[in-house]
Amino acid sequence: MKRLLLTILALAVLGAGICLSVSWYAHRPWQQWQDFVAGFVQPDGRVVDQTFGAKSTSEGQSYGLFFALVANDRAAFQRILDWTENNLANGDLKRELPAWLWGQSEDGVWGVRDTNPASDSNLWIAYSLFEAARLWAKPEYAALARQVLWNVRQQEVVTLGELGPMLIPARKGFTLNEQGLRFNPSYLPEFQLRYFAAVDSSGPWAQMLRTADDLFGKAQSNGVMPDWFEYYMASGVRPDAKTGGVSSYDAIRVYLWAGMTPNSRWLAQLAPYVKIIEKRGFPPERVEPRSQAITEGQPLGFSAAVLPFLSALNEDTLLKKQLERLSRSRVNGGLGDPAHYYDQVLALFGEGWVSDRYQFDEDGKLMPRWRRTCCSALQR
Repeated sequence: MKRLLLTILALAVLGAGICLSVSWYAHRPWQQWQDFVAGFVQPDGRVVDQTFGAKSTSEGQSYGLFFALVANDRAAFQRILDWTENNLANGDLKRELPAWLWGQSEDGVWGVRDTNPASDSNLWIAYSLFEAARLWAKPEYAALARQVLWNVRQQEVVTLGELGPMLIPARKGFTLNEQGLRFNPSYLPEFQLRYFAAVDSSGPWAQMLRTADDLFGKAQSNGVMPDWFEYYMASGVRPDAKTGGVSSYDAIRVYLWAGMTPNSRWLAQLAPYVKIIEKRGFPPERVEPRSQAITEGQPLGFSAAVLPFLSALNEDTLLKKQLERLSRSRVNGGLGDPAHYYDQVLALFGEGWVSDRYQFDEDGKLMPRWRRTCCSALQR
């Protein structure tokens, strides 16, 4: 009996030690986020893109909110949210979608440079607010998220006849002649559409996922997704006249989102893009979808963006090659020298995912490392 009690006690102590170790691991600070804050986030919550005249965008602010949530950094989340509301939405995100561009004018005045709202950023803001409300038990965030999402529904969703609803990039500037519109595939992460279909069941999100399935399947060619494409009610999908249908800085996010989405419906169609990566070992800066011609360089951030994509496809050799490249390219905590905003953002997404800082479940809910229990962490 004594031996049994000693055995039980030893196992209890061992289990407690393992759980303490797991807890330390789960709550260990995210160094890459801290480096990003030091280099790109002002104390007042403004996310700064130093590459282009120290501008700020609603994209940067929305990504900042998401990364702060992943990092369990409540103070940074609130500062970024406050700056976004006060400077991009005239002090009221419930009433006004945020302007996409803020910076310095020719006469030296800092402020909003373009009031047009970017719909992808608005969805990221709504998503991060909803999940912050759930994970941090902050119902006021959920109330704000619902209003932001409602405003997107009212201002940035169109119906393409029998095809169904679709997200336009912004309120104005993307309508073409002959009842045509320009669309950006990277504006619609699959996991977000699943998520919004659950939290806003009366909205267009489940139907929009089916519309996107149809359009994206026709817009891509041999796994190469363009940054932009055109759609006409009479003739369907066409290559984008403005950009020539090139696949570059926008489209790289399509592979990122697909790789992070459990059982992605789009992963199989995009899988042939692996052959493009294989040609040079790293994802190229520009690809022409139909000819598959590769031009220009190999941005560091692109290697980070395809990490989840390569992982989901079990492309272990290419995955290792990207990770080694990224490791070699780190200088004083940044990716590259000098470190560029977009590279760092893609690295936070891609490296954060493969290092298990966060995952998404089947319904698009965020699963940050810091919220995992001892048992769930051990099971992973």
